[in-house]
Amino acid sequence: MKIALLTNEIPPIVYGGVATWILNFLDMFKDDPDIEVIPVFLAHLDEPPTDFPERYPGIRIIHGPQDIEKIFQDIDITVNNLWVAFDTTKAIKDRYPEKRMISVCHSLIKMEHLTNLGSDTTKSFYEQEITFQYSDAVVLISRAELGHYTSFGYDKYDAEPVVIYNSYTPKLDEIDWRPNYDSNDIGYIGRHVPRKRPDLPILAVERSNRNDVRVFNMGVDYRGETGNPFWEEMGRKHPKQLVIIPFSSNEETVHFYWNSVGANCITGVYEPFGYTMCETLDRRVPAIVQDIDGPKEICELVKDSVFEYHVDQDFDKDIQNFMESIIRFWDTHPDDRASMANRARNALDGFRPKIIREEWKKVFSGSETRTQGQFSISEIEKRKKQTQREERSEQIYGYSKAN
Repeated sequence: MKIALLTNEIPPIVYGGVATWILNFLDMFKDDPDIEVIPVFLAHLDEPPTDFPERYPGIRIIHGPQDIEKIFQDIDITVNNLWVAFDTTKAIKDRYPEKRMISVCHSLIKMEHLTNLGSDTTKSFYEQEITFQYSDAVVLISRAELGHYTSFGYDKYDAEPVVIYNSYTPKLDEIDWRPNYDSNDIGYIGRHVPRKRPDLPILAVERSNRNDVRVFNMGVDYRGETGNPFWEEMGRKHPKQLVIIPFSSNEETVHFYWNSVGANCITGVYEPFGYTMCETLDRRVPAIVQDIDGPKEICELVKDSVFEYHVDQDFDKDIQNFMESIIRFWDTHPDDRASMANRARNALDGFRPKIIREEWKKVFSGSETRTQGQFSISEIEKRKKQTQREERSEQIYGYSKAN
């Protein structure tokens, strides 16, 4: 069986959660005797580098609609990872309606829009909705995502929704690295967007009046013309406690972060899955984790071995709840922290590739193609106008635009 893995996010073009998922998916099936996964890159905005064929053997490139017939003629199933280029999804299904299109929802763009205070990037979430309607199945990466998907009415589409977690390969099974369980310092590592609330750890420490604790924050982006005024001001306000580490993929910088923290903080009001949650468990670092969405599901069998905090949409209440969880961490003896972190790592067993691969094979073995929706240009324009009306009137999820 030939599977086309369709994407426009792959290193070195793009790094991040989707790119990580793409690499993991390729690795998960590389030795499978029954399934051949062929990466297909949409050169929508970025021209691939010349070494792409060496990096990704067998990769195929789409430059325009004229390439679709040839590239997909020998494909059995397409695993689609696009959400902005719905016209490509439509063109593939129009040309090959008998071939299954399985779209992976790495996050619901409407949820991103609501929890990130709205943005030009996410306000076109209607494009993802159209992609769902041209799919035979939609894979959601957590049960919580399925709940959000249903709450928006997407389950009324013909596409069959299926939950398959992301795979994660532990990297420290045989490595004798251990964190400093005596340390009370905490940290946040990851992207800086409103829904992730990366300022929660430093604000909670500030409220606790603990002056002997440092907060490491890695992922601040200074690449814009104006730098990053918010975090520059936070640094001036907490010169002795806040250690700001700009975004970097440098391994030494990443090691510095993990060697510096006694606990890692998984914060936010929306998180579809949580690769950082998995890495925290893998490294046996004590975790202070949100009680919602993907991170909650990852830890649900080891709930007593992490420091869970209750997420509140009200930011002031969220600071208070988070502070209480930090205090529980501080009050836990270093030996108990180590025992908890080692037990918590068992949660990763359910996300190993050999487990997740079997879930994908179940989906591949299905043969049903769904009735596909048809959308004219006028219908798409109607959806754009509807989105604009909603944007003017909506209350942002957990926030008000006036604040």
